[in-house]
Amino acid sequence: MRLIFLPFLLLLSSTSLMAQHFPEWYRVYTFDESLIEMHTSLVTFISKDVARVRFRWTFDQPETLNGEPQLKYKSRLEVMEFNCLSQRYRPYHLTYFDSAGNIVHLEENQLGEWSTVTSGSMIQKLFAPACELIKQKTRSPVESADEVELAKAARYALSFSQHLEQAKDFKPIIEKFFMVNYLNGYLHDKNTNWFLNLNRETAARVSRGELQRFYVALMNTGYLGCLYAISQYPADSDEPVADERLVPPDVLQLIRNHAYTAAYKRQEGNYDFLAEKIDSIERLRSYTDLLEELGSLMRKHVIKAAAEHSKAYQAMLEDWHWTFDLYQPRVRVCARNCLGLPNGTKLFEVNVPVFRLQLAHIRGNLRIVSVVSSFQ
Repeated sequence: MRLIFLPFLLLLSSTSLMAQHFPEWYRVYTFDESLIEMHTSLVTFISKDVARVRFRWTFDQPETLNGEPQLKYKSRLEVMEFNCLSQRYRPYHLTYFDSAGNIVHLEENQLGEWSTVTSGSMIQKLFAPACELIKQKTRSPVESADEVELAKAARYALSFSQHLEQAKDFKPIIEKFFMVNYLNGYLHDKNTNWFLNLNRETAARVSRGELQRFYVALMNTGYLGCLYAISQYPADSDEPVADERLVPPDVLQLIRNHAYTAAYKRQEGNYDFLAEKIDSIERLRSYTDLLEELGSLMRKHVIKAAAEHSKAYQAMLEDWHWTFDLYQPRVRVCARNCLGLPNGTKLFEVNVPVFRLQLAHIRGNLRIVSVVSSFQ
């Protein structure tokens, strides 16, 4: 069944943010029934090597404190001391709150013994973002021209992600963030087919309007399908998920009943035809229509499921932050095959949720010159 989404999920298919991009409470870990957030505005420096960072644990249901039924708490604030240089930590202060935010219990100045962070432990998941935050707070306020440039690229990539999450539609995003003639750049690149299963000859022959319509539909269906599929996985679990949870029934029904399926499906129960090369303008138009209808339907499912706010997606973001270095631009100078740009163009490569971007200065302004799935 997963082959249904091959052209739009698989084919299309976190170090941390800059300090100025952190929200006040930044989620660092998600459990099935609770989450942990780090306070990013306040770091207390105790000595040259020791600093205190605050974490808030929030639970879906009230928890019993110390086995006493009359004492229930909904969240707890834990202050911890970290020595990032020596890879050690210890607890300092713990406060429990009820669902209304009132203090239920307070444990002050309970300095524990220093412990060493072990690889793969739960504390390592807190230690890494805490030390990154401490590092950001101790950075010199004087930044070089290169650092300023990287920070601008990071902000631009973050803005792209925020606008895409809100719009759930690539069309206005392309108009706002992409290089004007990005399609020419895609067609100019002979090493990469940016249109996935659309063959180069057909892409070159079709009008720019139809090519953009196809590209928008492809990106929308891939992005929305990815959001929805991730949201259906249980957070913090490797258990397999049934295919029917990843593909809503009405989406499957739409594919079965579409004219594209009637024209190109070869075998009952086999959806490989959805990943076949698009080798004619007529086939491209039918395929684009299918993608647009699927994108519209998937958008409704994503909104209904609040997919980008699901625990599974938030857990995936946490993993991406450390795996893909989200919003941490890397610079390279393009020697040749530069998407139609002059050889020697400086490109900023940035990973964002679901995608990997390439940015460049176009007439003095940053613009996106390419987007590819993180899963490719």
